[in-house]
Amino acid sequence: MSTNDAQTQLSTYGLACGSTELGKTRNMFLSVSAGCVYAIISFFRFIIYLFQGRENYCMEYSEFYMTFFLDTIIAFLKVYVIGLLPIIALRKVLIQESVRRNTPACLLDELHTLMYKKRTYITPLIYTISSIIIGWTYFDLIGVSYRRTRTMFLYPGTEDFWCPSHRKDNCKGLLPMINEHYLIALFHTAILGIWYGCDFLLRKRYMLTFNMAKPRYPFSLLKELLIIWNHQFNIFVWSTLTTALYFSMILWFIKLFIWNTIYEWLPNLIFLHNTSVYYWMRASWFDVQLFNRTVVSAIFTVMCWSVIDFLIEHFFTRIHFTISVYMDPHAILVDGLHSYQQPYYQQLAFLELWHIAKFDQHRRSAIYADFNRKRAFNCVKHNNPTSAWTEISRSCMDLILGLASSAQNEIKKQQARKLLLKKKYEKFRNMEKNALKEKERKIVGYKDLEVKMTAETMTKDHDYWGMKLLEWFHPVTGNRPYFMRKIYYYSAVPLLKRSIERRTKNVFKDLYITIYAIQALTALTVKSLNEDKHGIVQCDIANVFESILDCLMSLDQYSKEPPLDEWDVGDPFTFTYSSVLSDPLIVINVLKDALFDLTKAFYPHMDYVKLSSIHYDRLNKLLNEGL
Repeated sequence: MSTNDAQTQLSTYGLACGSTELGKTRNMFLSVSAGCVYAIISFFRFIIYLFQGRENYCMEYSEFYMTFFLDTIIAFLKVYVIGLLPIIALRKVLIQESVRRNTPACLLDELHTLMYKKRTYITPLIYTISSIIIGWTYFDLIGVSYRRTRTMFLYPGTEDFWCPSHRKDNCKGLLPMINEHYLIALFHTAILGIWYGCDFLLRKRYMLTFNMAKPRYPFSLLKELLIIWNHQFNIFVWSTLTTALYFSMILWFIKLFIWNTIYEWLPNLIFLHNTSVYYWMRASWFDVQLFNRTVVSAIFTVMCWSVIDFLIEHFFTRIHFTISVYMDPHAILVDGLHSYQQPYYQQLAFLELWHIAKFDQHRRSAIYADFNRKRAFNCVKHNNPTSAWTEISRSCMDLILGLASSAQNEIKKQQARKLLLKKKYEKFRNMEKNALKEKERKIVGYKDLEVKMTAETMTKDHDYWGMKLLEWFHPVTGNRPYFMRKIYYYSAVPLLKRSIERRTKNVFKDLYITIYAIQALTALTVKSLNEDKHGIVQCDIANVFESILDCLMSLDQYSKEPPLDEWDVGDPFTFTYSSVLSDPLIVINVLKDALFDLTKAFYPHMDYVKLSSIHYDRLNKLLNEGL
């Protein structure tokens, strides 16, 4: 099969899903997100009205209502259309990378990879523009009560340019000045966008978390939103407040010490008087009103961003079905299970398969009955099978065995790397000794070519400097002073260390897809006892047991003896136990539950299930542990 055909085949499930429920979900998300953003703006506008009540007493009720409504509509158009739709478009572009967690071994490798990607520069730019738009929309909502933050330049003779009585004769002849209040607020909003955009990339906040226990929502949209409100309201408010306050307090703390230098230097770039001339117009060292307004502006901005993130997390991790469009739903489903180049659609396909295996008896019966097809499934890897169960089960077992193989390969790779580094270290030590001996015998006036070649051979090897740094700065065995080793360990090692946490995340990069595959394969196998009228599943029961047991034994070894890095000192799980072993333990528990369910269902028929002695021993050990 050619590459173009493969790409076309891979996109079939995406086209089917996008033309049915995924398209409806997208429209629903846009309408709900617009409603939530409008509600947030209305809430802030109402709070502002309460604090500015004296200014509104002179208005009639109808006039105030129209002003309130128009201000809210204009603010909504600015915030949602200009400020948030580019972020939604960015999330759509990154949707295929929101499932598979490709994590380099060290942070420096990840930063090096990001340097050559367009998203590294586009994402902070989009968030910066969004932050400025949303922040200044908030200042527009405040109105005339704080007009100082609404213009960039203050001109002599205007109402905003205040001049002391003893200087009024000379004020009109002065040049305009930079509005310091405006500049501080602009810096605050711009830096908030840059910081949030960089944090969004480095922490991979675009990754989606799929729910592994909840079936499809059987409620109306209103009830569904109420459920989200009850479950997520506290988390939403707390995360928004802590993020905005944390950023604002740090930025204002830095501003108190360096702002005067920046503000005095800035006018040199443009044809304005030095700001020291307008000493009476300078902002105070700590302007409480400006601080409060910038903090509330940050809360308003982060709240708008957070509501988009929460709604994307909810709507685009739902279960979607493609059966209502195509006459051959199994072929479409199989295409989705093989969408390796489009991980999001592969995730949706396995999520749909999980729902079928758990809750949809009619689809399960149709899968069991779909064999001896006239048109085989387009899968060269599995010899184009003609049975839906065969192709679906093979796809699930490929993922399960692939995880087991990845864990074992990581252990072997780290062991081989340590052995290679040990050999290289001995080689480098011998080369250094020989170089010193040659240097002592060096004849004045002649070039020691051998010493030069030896030095180039060593220094061009990347591992040489890794071993030298390990020899110098290792926290326990290093030969440098203690304080230098500590400084290096806390400053440089986080960038260079091939962290066990990061390598474990990369091994379990398809965590959710693998869990869905385990649970779906188990449920289909168990329920085939009563629903498989043709006996198609019976031939594969032993394969199902063995694939799950192989994965369990591999992950047991990984969790007991993880491949540590040279910089790991003592017990690396003392403080990072959950971050290192959380993913392996999750999959191990899922595998154990699957084996318990399979054994419970097929216990009367275990004599007909032919397993190897190794698999029987591990299964008996598991059953004894569960008793």
